[in-house]
Amino acid sequence: MMLLWHAAALLSGSSVGLLGVYAVGLRMPFLGIGMAHAAMAGAIIGHVSGLPPTLFALAFALAAGAGMAWLATTHARTDLGTMTSILLSFTMGCAFLAMGFNKGEMSPVLTMMWGSMLFVGTQDVIVMAGLALALFAFLAFCSRSMDALLFSRAIARVCGLPERKLLMVFMVLAGLLITVNLQIVGGLLMYSLLTNPAAAAFELGGSMRAVRWAALGFGIASTLGGFWFSYLCDLPTGACIVLVSTLLYCGAVVLARRRAKPGQMGSV
Repeated sequence: MMLLWHAAALLSGSSVGLLGVYAVGLRMPFLGIGMAHAAMAGAIIGHVSGLPPTLFALAFALAAGAGMAWLATTHARTDLGTMTSILLSFTMGCAFLAMGFNKGEMSPVLTMMWGSMLFVGTQDVIVMAGLALALFAFLAFCSRSMDALLFSRAIARVCGLPERKLLMVFMVLAGLLITVNLQIVGGLLMYSLLTNPAAAAFELGGSMRAVRWAALGFGIASTLGGFWFSYLCDLPTGACIVLVSTLLYCGAVVLARRRAKPGQMGSV
């Protein structure tokens, strides 16, 4: 069982950490919690209706991601950051409204909210592995195009890059990855795992390649470190992952400032 939990932690940390590079780079840090709440709302509605919660969670997350990608490439004046904030508030309202109609067992709903490594099974790890490979393959073939979008979406559009298609694929992968990782980190805490490792990587990375590798490493360190901290201290897994990822970010900020001081002194 421990081997299964370690595999889940490795896959979750590496895939979500790498996904976060583009969520943070595209100025849409609320993507994780927005899509997580969309998935939560779908799962709760499915649970209350007596229908498969996982399928509803995936459907809601994919619909949210596709809708955001479409809006981001239209003439709407709202930027991606604001769109994800609106998505967050709307899906949060749907999730809590659906919870008000729930008259049965609350454990499945609470697991989606707070996460627990104990509920991860072999099938979940296989799905996580497949989605992680899909993300790695997408970035292996489209990393330059995605990096161009990070630099300037307007310039990338002028250069003929298929902005809408790239964002659609990215959003679909994001929706799938966030949904399958809900039971580990929890919908209310997914935001931190998506943001903190990537933010730490941007502090230390000198190139996009370095940032991607650093984010992947910080993501794995966050999930494995959080898992062991929760296991040894008998604490909630999702909360421990968030605390470890935050400490890693703080350490990266301190290290980046120390690196910058000699250069700054020399320039003076």
